Parts: sequence; structure tokens; C-alpha cells
Amino acid sequence: MIQLTCNPSAHIKISMTANLGPCQPEVYPPPPANPSADCLGYNPRCLRRDMSNFFTMRDAKTSDIMALITNYTDLASFQTKMTVKGVHGAGHFTINGDPGADLYNSPADPAFWLHHSMVDRVWYLWQLQDFANRQQIVAGGTIWRVPDSKNQTLDDPVDLGVLTNKVYKIRELVSTVVEPFCYAYE
Repeated sequence: MIQLTCNPSAHIKISMTANLGPCQPEVYPPPPANPSADCLGYNPRCLRRDMSNFFTMRDAKTSDIMALITNYTDLASFQTKMTVKGVHGAGHFTINGDPGADLYNSPADPAFWLHHSMVDRVWYLWQLQDFANRQQIVAGGTIWRVPDSKNQTLDDPVDLGVLTNKVYKIRELVSTVVEPFCYAYE
């Protein structure tokens, strides 16, 4: 539930409840532990943010994003720069808080969806630099290869669970401009 109330000093107060997690809290003091071992138990608490422009100014300035799109020509270096010290990590840690900094629970923060739209847009712009070849690439199967994983292939399956009955191949999901997605950024 979101409540907007204006106080006499013209500040807007937004109250929002996070209900899942935490799974991997990155804030102090940590939020109340989840009652379920899988982090999926009902755990209502106020959404918290700890916003700072430190990571944005360090890793996600317009010049950094342009360099990522134009200077990193292979998927491995692009992903490393995007994720470790780049627009993806900077977005999470600029918002920070609970659940924003929790790797597994960050989608519970509405700002996550705006942030990941930007990550998707950067991917799209990077692909356009060499569209034919950047549709034909894959990488490892786990984040930062922890635990170690084999390289994936374009024919490996992707099961989107409850979102669809179809199990896709990676090759069917690497482009935003063809089925099943069919969108482009302007």
C-alpha cells in the first residue's frame, strides 16, 4: 500500500511495505529475519532506502554508459563491466536499502523495475553496435561463475515458470526486437 501525505514543509512522505525477504540483507541495522528459511515467508516491514550518488558518480555517469556500449566488444567484458563496476551495480547501490540492495529480494522495490529497464536499454544499444554477431553469444550459467558453471549454448533451455507454458531456447530470448518480445528503444 502506498500512502502519499504532504506535511507543512511541503515534503512528500511515501509509505510502502516490503513483504518478502530479506534473503541477503546489505543494510544496517538489518531488517527483521524472514520467518521462512527460503526467504519467502510473509515479513511485512517498511521499505527502506539509503540513497547516495557515490556509485552513480563513480560508475554510471553518461560517459561511463557510453564507454560500456562502445568500448566493450565481447560479451564477457561487457557483462563484467556492466555488473561489477557499472550501471547495473551502481543502480542497486545508489538506491540501496531494504530490499533494494538484497540481490534476491530487490524486485520488491518498485525502483528496481525502472533500474532494470535502463539495464535492458543499455543491452539493446550495445547489441545494435554489431547486431548480427551480438545475437549469437552466450556466457556462463551462474553469476560470476559462482559456483563454477559451464558455458551455456544458444540451444540451452530457459524455463520462465508461471509466465508462460513454453520453454524457450536462449537464442529465442537474446533480442528485444523479435518474438517473443518485439520492442525497441527510441
